[in-house]
Amino acid sequence: MLRWLARTLGVGIATGANQRSLTRQVHAADPGVRRRAAELLATVPEPWAADLLLVLFKDMIAEVRAAARSGFQHQGTAATAALIKALEDADPRVAVPAAELLGEWKDLDAVRPLLLVMKFGAPETRAAATRALIRFGRAAIPGLLLACDDPDPWTRTRGEEVLAAIRLAEHTGPPPG
Repeated sequence: MLRWLARTLGVGIATGANQRSLTRQVHAADPGVRRRAAELLATVPEPWAADLLLVLFKDMIAEVRAAARSGFQHQGTAATAALIKALEDADPRVAVPAAELLGEWKDLDAVRPLLLVMKFGAPETRAAATRALIRFGRAAIPGLLLACDDPDPWTRTRGEEVLAAIRLAEHTGPPPG
């Protein structure tokens, strides 16, 4: 009952954050208001907060995007679904940082979307997805083995390269960066 009431009022139970107010701030004309909204959203452990951070992650103003990225970092793997959506963005300013964060968190739900981006994304996004998969290490191997059997030669080659990089990292330590 309490959760229903909180949803109806647009209030986060854990934080008291008002969804409607934050939504207005996310769409404000002033970039400073949007940046502060990202900072507030970082503390809200609700799915709607990650969706609003995604809107700010796509903002035209670099400071707002940086605040949204910081917000995602604060939310951690709770924001994985929103970052998977960001991977699909055509703008590398959105998709590349999304891939980087997913690579840091190593949430297994992100392996398949990263593989798809590695195959179909823009060049910068493909490179970021490849680096992210390498950071996953052994956890990415089942998906990469499927990529090695792909009919597309480019995908097979990239899958083999990522597997080789993972195996090398196991023997020499993690890649820099």
